[in-house]
Amino acid sequence: MNAFKQFADKVDNLFVEHEKVTEIYEHLDALPTQQRSRHSFILGGGGVGKSQMAKNYLKKYPGHTIVDDEGTEVDIRPVVYLETPHPFTWKELYYAILKSLGVSRIAGNVGDLKERVLYLLRRQQVKKIIFDEIHSVLTSTAVSNRAVMEHLKHISNETNVSLILIGTSAAKQLRDLDDQYKTRFRVKYLRRFEECDHSFCHFLKLIEDQLSLPFPLGLANMDTGFPELLHYQSKGKVGFLIPIIQEAFRQKGIHNEDFNDFEKAKISISDLDRAYRIVVGDEETEESFEEDEIFIKTI
Repeated sequence: MNAFKQFADKVDNLFVEHEKVTEIYEHLDALPTQQRSRHSFILGGGGVGKSQMAKNYLKKYPGHTIVDDEGTEVDIRPVVYLETPHPFTWKELYYAILKSLGVSRIAGNVGDLKERVLYLLRRQQVKKIIFDEIHSVLTSTAVSNRAVMEHLKHISNETNVSLILIGTSAAKQLRDLDDQYKTRFRVKYLRRFEECDHSFCHFLKLIEDQLSLPFPLGLANMDTGFPELLHYQSKGKVGFLIPIIQEAFRQKGIHNEDFNDFEKAKISISDLDRAYRIVVGDEETEESFEEDEIFIKTI
């Protein structure tokens, strides 16, 4: 892969592990060593990067294959990730876990599926299960919230796995259902960058460092206007910030077969403005777009 394709790949897979993410990863790494608080809620508003953080954590613990005493290959998966099914039912929960273990949907009643899941979690030596979008169970009409928590606790008790429940701040209601849950589940928050301050600029610098172009972009330089604009566009939410930057580079043609000059990848204020409109879409009001125009002209 030549340098230009490598750069395009860096843009497509852009993920920066900033200080708070590192703190959460260290927290998750320590869960299995705890006597009682072996589980965790990771909470935050929409767009702050919770799902991407979870998927990146999964990459840190790739599976591998071993051969057991009977000569059968076993797919070891220390960490598995799944999106909490919605609408939530026991069957869909077990199907989601099976999929995360690399198993296709199989026929069977709830009891059969449960036993299969418990068996595979042990056999594949799973240590942690990440349930993303756990707040979706709050709107379930088929199963009560307490029943969901008791069921997850049962899975953990039977297999000794740590549960990582990721969702919006509303999901904290699940933990508050019982003092026992409060004891067993710790809480960590992933929040947006509320201000265009040193922390936000440092994050932008980490992005630029990861892209490693042969010249400075100035993403973190306040004199360029980039930090202020990007914070305004993303509202400090990584889930919007990264796609805007990625789209700006794509608009510069980094995926074109004839892309062979890094100078052509230089992005400007107008490039970010165009990328913002592509990523966000037309949900903004006309007043918001007028405010955008005023903002662009002032930096």
